[in-house]
Amino acid sequence: MLGIHKRNGIWQDGLATVMGPELLERWGIAEDAEASRVREIVLVRLNRVLDHFRKPEMPVIVWTAYNLGAGSPGEESGVVRRLERLVGQGEVERSVRTCTRRFNDVFLPAVVKSLSGGQSAITDGDLARASRWLAANIRPGAPEPAAAAGGLSTAIKRLRAPMEPVLKMFLDGTVHGPADGDGVPLAAKLGAQGEWLCVFTGEGLLAAYRESAGAGWPRIGRWTGRDVVRTAAGRIFPTGILIDPSPVMGAGADATLPLPPEEIARLAREC
Repeated sequence: MLGIHKRNGIWQDGLATVMGPELLERWGIAEDAEASRVREIVLVRLNRVLDHFRKPEMPVIVWTAYNLGAGSPGEESGVVRRLERLVGQGEVERSVRTCTRRFNDVFLPAVVKSLSGGQSAITDGDLARASRWLAANIRPGAPEPAAAAGGLSTAIKRLRAPMEPVLKMFLDGTVHGPADGDGVPLAAKLGAQGEWLCVFTGEGLLAAYRESAGAGWPRIGRWTGRDVVRTAAGRIFPTGILIDPSPVMGAGADATLPLPPEEIARLAREC
């Protein structure tokens, strides 16, 4: 449990492994849960412990320690470095030593103590809020970029370019799309724009696209974003990925996230 804040905090790969089977069970997280769902539940559980503290500086100290709203999800700077930056930027009127003690000697023991009590149920609304906080990489209670729900789909609508928190949600989460007879994602040839794998963040979006476009695919597949990236990177022709494409050419651009072949090559090296 104490490892959740290490390295790049809540964003670290293998978070469920770091937590261990006992904590996963105590917090109601399935051992085979997708990484994005693990983060959402961890965020909700930690936030419920934090709600018991009344000192106004505690939220920013705690979430900085866990690397939420504190920097890049890929930055493995560690707790002390993140708190040093927090203090240096004047976001909290406490010394680095005080911030570190508040986290290590006050908050972490409170988390441990909370495990001995009953764990209240987590609702779909709780998970939706956590998904939005993670998508925007903001602390609970901070102003949200837009008032909407929908996890990855909503995060895409806010983007002008692929951002790391949203890409991580895509890689760790589940998408749906047209597949061939073997269950491999089908590539669409878009003329001069090259070849693309089209995937959708929800089955409803896929069904709406299929009905609108009158598409007849051999199969419908379900994969993680990482699986789709590896498939695209392994094709002979440079292939991009279109997330939540519109059936109408030139429409719905605000809800579609294109990952061009050069971005796929970068992501594949990190998968």
